[in-house]
Amino acid sequence: MAKEPTYEELLMQNSLLKKQNKYLSEHTERVEKQNEKLSEENKLLNAEIKQLTIDYNWALEQLKLSKKKIYGASAEKIAADYGQISFFNEAEAERTPMLPEPKVEDVVRKPHKKKKRSAKEIYKNLEVVEKIYELPKEEQICPKCDSEMTFMRWEIKNEIKIIPAQAQLIVHKKAVYVCKNCDKNGIEGSFKTAEAAPSLIEKSLVSPSLMSWIMNQKFCLALPLYRQEQELKRMGINLSRQTMSNWMITGAKLLKPLYDALRQNLVSRNILHADETVLEVLKLSDRDKPLDAYMWIYRTSRHEEHPIVLYDYEVGRSGEYAVNFLKGFSGYLHCDGWGGYNKLEHIKRVGCLVHLRRYFLNALEVQEDKRDYSTDAGKGFLLIEKIFKAERVDPDKPSEKTKYTEAEIAEIRKTVQPKLLKDFFDFCEEYQGRSLPKSLTGTAVNHALNQKDTFMTFLENPRLELSNNAAERAVKPFVIGRKNFLFCNTPNGANSSAIIYSIIETAKENGLKPFEYLEFLFENIRVGNDVVELVPWSERITENLRVK
Repeated sequence: MAKEPTYEELLMQNSLLKKQNKYLSEHTERVEKQNEKLSEENKLLNAEIKQLTIDYNWALEQLKLSKKKIYGASAEKIAADYGQISFFNEAEAERTPMLPEPKVEDVVRKPHKKKKRSAKEIYKNLEVVEKIYELPKEEQICPKCDSEMTFMRWEIKNEIKIIPAQAQLIVHKKAVYVCKNCDKNGIEGSFKTAEAAPSLIEKSLVSPSLMSWIMNQKFCLALPLYRQEQELKRMGINLSRQTMSNWMITGAKLLKPLYDALRQNLVSRNILHADETVLEVLKLSDRDKPLDAYMWIYRTSRHEEHPIVLYDYEVGRSGEYAVNFLKGFSGYLHCDGWGGYNKLEHIKRVGCLVHLRRYFLNALEVQEDKRDYSTDAGKGFLLIEKIFKAERVDPDKPSEKTKYTEAEIAEIRKTVQPKLLKDFFDFCEEYQGRSLPKSLTGTAVNHALNQKDTFMTFLENPRLELSNNAAERAVKPFVIGRKNFLFCNTPNGANSSAIIYSIIETAKENGLKPFEYLEFLFENIRVGNDVVELVPWSERITENLRVK
């Protein structure tokens, strides 16, 4: 039988157990703290992995988007070879605006053949010069029977002839007359001089036609002055680009009163478009030199009978520049989402749905399957397409046109468009709660919700447009020129470019020939006529200045 432990032994065992229990408690506490620490580290690592995944996906999207911009098609259309969804090539059948929306699968665009133009359409506006070819009388004899032959018909062949530009030196000789009788009688002689056309620029070789030709070559055909210098040498004229540049600056000053008159006319309208693009100017002072200089573009709505397109060079992108240029304007302004336009008072901004559509299109373009419209990017894209479809407007075309009348558009915007906009913004709000904000689709949704009020503005007036395509179309001539010129040398040159571009683009919008209109302006300027009265829609504009 085992011996029972004594009291002292029990005390020792109890003390030992307490020590062991304390050690185990401390050990457990250390393990728990270590476990908590590892849990925190695990959470941080998971968060880091998640963020890295987001960053990776964002970088991958950007890489795909960059490749698409560099190597892909420049148009913003979804290519027909992967199932283009569009609503704008249907038969132009009459229907009421209230017909139900077709299903997506019913409106897939089918490839169509481009209609060929007839030969007569190519040359129908050309001056016709006939060349008659007849046999001499002695050859109008039949080779078989020696009888006189009778005219039967004309055999006609057409060809187009180009007459290249020609340069002439015009020598203006003004006859000077003196009274010999006065001279003979010792009276102070009197003189008379015949009147002649004054110089456009004092002591200069430039004529209205030469000034207009150089401006048209550079600002309408995007031909830099150094290339014009070479072309003029081949024509036998040794004219430096520096001289031509000085002429452009002086010519722009002569056109400035007309530019100011067009500006006053522009701000009197109640619907305008605005945009801006970067322009590099080399010789800016250190005090004024910004990160980028900008060419601002302002133009009237396509509904205006007399369109105006104006450019304004500024050494920055502050909203104050728009405030100063549009002083006196109140109404609706189509523009992008840049916040600088918020500085304008008495205006209501109209958001560009084509810009918004472009965000979703970019997200679609980087998908593995670009035909998959079940994705969030695809859903958002189709919802925007329906907004354009409701008014039969093609967002891929620079000129926003519709077959509906203004009254029909007003009815559509009252009954159809509010529901389509609600569906779209409901989708955006739903997606925002589960989206990755840095993804292309997340960026598109955030842009839509941040600019929601401006995207809804078009409902207020049937003359408002769904996009700012009109301004973007006005940017293109300048951008094409910028690709060739690369930069402006001085602020004076940039300001002159803005004025000349304005006159040329406004003339084109009003159906005038730029060269002929410029020559007409300079001919009037040099004889002292007020150029302000010679706006492109003036009654003094003759038919030979208009495009037939």
